[in-house]
Amino acid sequence: MNEENKPDPDELLKAILKQEKEKELGQLKIFFGMAAGVGKTYAMLEEAQQKLKEGIKVVIGTVNTHGRKETEAMLQNLPIIPEKWVNYKETVFEELDLETILMTKPELVIIDELAHTNVPGSKHLKRWQDVIEILDAGIDVYTTLNVQHLESRKDVVESLTGIQVRETVPDLVLERASSIELIDIPPRELLRRLKEGKVYLGNQSRLAAENFFQEENLMALREIALRFTAEKVDHDLHGMLHGKGWKTRERLMVAINPSPSSEQLIRAARRLAFELDAPWIVVYVDTGAPLGDQDQARLNRYFNLARELGAEVLTTHEVDIATALQRIATQKDVSRLVIGRPPKRPFSFWNVFQGSLIDRLENENKHIDIVIMRQEALTNIYQRSISSFEFASPWSAYALALAFGVVITGIGFLISPWIGYKSVGFFFLLGILILSFFVGRGPIFLSAILSAICWNFLFIPPVLTSTISDTEDITLVIVYFFVAAILGVLTSRMREQEQFLHRREEKAERLYEIERDIANATNLQYLRLNVCSRLEHMFAGRFDILTKSLDNELILDSQLPLLQFEKEQIVANWVFKNGKIAGWSTDTLPASQGLYFPIKFSKSVVGVLAYFPKRELSLSMEESNFIQTVAQQLGIYIERYVFEERISRQSYTSQIERMHKSIFHSLNRSFYAPLDNISQTIDRLNKQNTDPHLLSLINQLEQFIAKIKFTVDNIITISELESGFLPFNRQQYSLSKLIDTAVNDLKTLLNGRLIDIDLPPEPHLLPLDFGLLKAALKNLIVNAYDYSPPNTPILIEAEVLANEFRLSVIDEGAGVPESLLPLVFEKFYHSPNSSQGLGIGLAIVRAVVGIHHGSIQVQRREEGGTEFSLILPI
Repeated sequence: MNEENKPDPDELLKAILKQEKEKELGQLKIFFGMAAGVGKTYAMLEEAQQKLKEGIKVVIGTVNTHGRKETEAMLQNLPIIPEKWVNYKETVFEELDLETILMTKPELVIIDELAHTNVPGSKHLKRWQDVIEILDAGIDVYTTLNVQHLESRKDVVESLTGIQVRETVPDLVLERASSIELIDIPPRELLRRLKEGKVYLGNQSRLAAENFFQEENLMALREIALRFTAEKVDHDLHGMLHGKGWKTRERLMVAINPSPSSEQLIRAARRLAFELDAPWIVVYVDTGAPLGDQDQARLNRYFNLARELGAEVLTTHEVDIATALQRIATQKDVSRLVIGRPPKRPFSFWNVFQGSLIDRLENENKHIDIVIMRQEALTNIYQRSISSFEFASPWSAYALALAFGVVITGIGFLISPWIGYKSVGFFFLLGILILSFFVGRGPIFLSAILSAICWNFLFIPPVLTSTISDTEDITLVIVYFFVAAILGVLTSRMREQEQFLHRREEKAERLYEIERDIANATNLQYLRLNVCSRLEHMFAGRFDILTKSLDNELILDSQLPLLQFEKEQIVANWVFKNGKIAGWSTDTLPASQGLYFPIKFSKSVVGVLAYFPKRELSLSMEESNFIQTVAQQLGIYIERYVFEERISRQSYTSQIERMHKSIFHSLNRSFYAPLDNISQTIDRLNKQNTDPHLLSLINQLEQFIAKIKFTVDNIITISELESGFLPFNRQQYSLSKLIDTAVNDLKTLLNGRLIDIDLPPEPHLLPLDFGLLKAALKNLIVNAYDYSPPNTPILIEAEVLANEFRLSVIDEGAGVPESLLPLVFEKFYHSPNSSQGLGIGLAIVRAVVGIHHGSIQVQRREEGGTEFSLILPI
């Protein structure tokens, strides 16, 4: 095989693991169309009817027929899970009953309108999130979707139709679909159906015809739907060819900022990545410019959008955007950089010295293709950075710059008679350098302009005029301005870089302190107290750490008041079971007041980190990543703590086992020693006496002693079985030896009762625990003895089959009523009108058969009596 075409083992392993995982998940089929009324729901129900005929368990989760009779007719014979009622603002709404579907666990569930937005108070914000959870539970889903609801096509649809799309579905959901069926009809046919009332009813149909359902809109939507379907087929084909000589050589990176245009930029990059079937990265460069609450919320929304569309999201701190993008492009092996076209700017001071962002990227990244999106749709990443990074300083900074300029001017007036007007310029320059340590670039640039004007107007002759008579002075002012501006900006940049380093160092120090607390934690309480205290000093809110028990259940023992509410505990348990972030500011269970992070070790969840914020602004990506990093460190400690607790419990259990065995051995000796002495005394009396009456009494006493011994043996056996300390020793034994030993042990107790034994003609050695099965057989024989007439025989039969053997004990008693058969193996149960024994013999039989992975059959015989059969595997 050619080395260049040789498959990458890591890629093959990933593909195999992905296929194995997909086998455990439900299959998604989407009926896709250009608009409502093309027949998606009808086609979906038609295929559901076919699946029902094939014997597949199909249920209706939710279907909206919009009053169409032919669609309603397709619902016949399909089981329906009623929608649940959700109260919102004193109004009752019907929503998909997710919990009932998961509990019912059908093979296929029909869920209409994938892009539907759930009523606030539902588990998820969107119906597609309900569908994902159903698929994760291994249930297949059929659903419907219109092209305008596809996230990456949203802006294209809006620009073509002029209608705002409010509900969208991430492209990743469609990528997960195993099948997408395009339901297509010509636009004119759809308009005819609309007029006939087959799409909407009444006034709704008229409004649709006047707005969305225009022929040019439908033609555009149809083209988008057809094009997307073709791209999906091509994308899937690439996936099938992966590992067979075809490899992707593209990796995209798109740079965004908090401006509104970034949303379109992300969607455009997603479409390009989908066409190339290439992984893509969304990068935000934090230049240190402060973000308002609105900008931060918008940026978080862009991050979520990028993740939903399948991007890897990165944030980085860097004063210079071009340097940051170049560094990440090199680290991630990026082949294409997607960026917005810069608007035409009359003048940018910083570009005079460094050039535009795009020019720098082109010059410094010769191996990267730069894709520049059109200006009317997108804004350059650098546009906002120029305004915020150079000039967007608080008014107090500009006021400080003005005041500082007044002070320097005053000083110049005092010293100019002694040093001359030319030397005053150096004091202005010194003032700008000092000012650059306190304000940003905008105030520095303003100070450079004002100081040059003041120097010219107040000090350079002729004074109090803007005219400069000397050419040397003109040159001096111009050079002063540029030197002051450059030095001030460079000094300010150094200060900002120092602040960046300080913030990084502070973050690293905080993380180190938390890791130290985790490493030095002597117990779980110490860990919770110290780590939560440090997190609360960094974030406005309360934290707590919930851990799992030894039985892999989440321990809800928090002291936080809000975690006492059942709603919050439900969210915490959901995060623990699913290993995903949920709660406040997320799309999963957003009605919660807390934000919950899973604490993982390897791939298992070992706890939950709860955060209750004191502010309404959601966490930034950097803050969220920091908390998740802490959660990862906590996972290591908690797993170690649980492991040590489990070892401690095992050690404690071993000690209890030794004590348990010692006690029962002592109990056994304590009972058997006096009983053996009594038996020996009875034997001597039996040999020394010939009186028939006395011999009869001695015989009764022997039976009584045998009954006590048998009862003591049963008590010890049931105790050891329930404690789990009884060893299972499975070896090859013959059935004849087992039966003979059991009958001989019961010889005195049975008092001469006839025992018939029916064994196979050929001897067999069978795998069994001799001691346990002997105890079970003895209890069946004693049970037959107790519940059958004295003069009737007891039959023991054995039958050896190919994969199992059957051991039966049959009596000729009254038989067990059918209604009591499920109860006879319960511990301490006695049948009516009987008080024989302690009621633990048949419980021992059931336990022994369970240990052997066998089964028990009990039946009343037509000729009278009961047959107990033990069926054990060979």
